[in-house]
Amino acid sequence: MFICSVKYLKDNDFIRNFGRRLKQLRESKGLSQEQLSLLTEVSQSQIARTELGQVNTSISHLATYARFLNVEAKELVDFSKLEI
Repeated sequence: MFICSVKYLKDNDFIRNFGRRLKQLRESKGLSQEQLSLLTEVSQSQIARTELGQVNTSISHLATYARFLNVEAKELVDFSKLEI
């Protein structure tokens, strides 16, 4: 019997960049965290922690953010467009 063990890897740089990109797109749409929270039904505190790179958000949240920011999901992970 073959047993495979996979270690959970947390990519902190990716998580921080995702948060920065979410904030950038949210602000470009003229939305506050509170407004995005009301649209997405994701708590404002969860959005804040995501934007600060403090939480590893779910794929479901990524899809929800993309839908209500009116962008394709891939835009949220296109870090080449991050402002430095």
